[in-house]
Amino acid sequence: MRLGFIAAAALLSTTAATAQTAEQGLYADQLRTMMTAVAGGTCPEALMGEGLLKACREQLPKMAPAIKAAGAIQSITFDKAQDANGQRYEKYTVSFANGKPSSWVIGGLKDGKFEAVYSLGD
Repeated sequence: MRLGFIAAAALLSTTAATAQTAEQGLYADQLRTMMTAVAGGTCPEALMGEGLLKACREQLPKMAPAIKAAGAIQSITFDKAQDANGQRYEKYTVSFANGKPSSWVIGGLKDGKFEAVYSLGD
């Protein structure tokens, strides 16, 4: 199942350096919190920067049912981290109770809030 999510103005740079293999993700808990909130029909203001929050609110009527239909999150596995324009972005594989796993990116942390969270559509 392809899940659409939030695409903020900040995008991953394809020229960003890949993180070391042994590195662990820092944002898995925040990604889980955001996805759970969106599935429940809300956008978590405490975690989302202004642009991301605006995009979430606009896309919520379509996102919430899609993420809810995927079922409970079974696991979130860190894949890699990248740096784009001095910002950290992390890629995760998220497995749901219903459907196949999908790739998600979260990053652009500024003042304690994220500027980007989106599915890679796989």
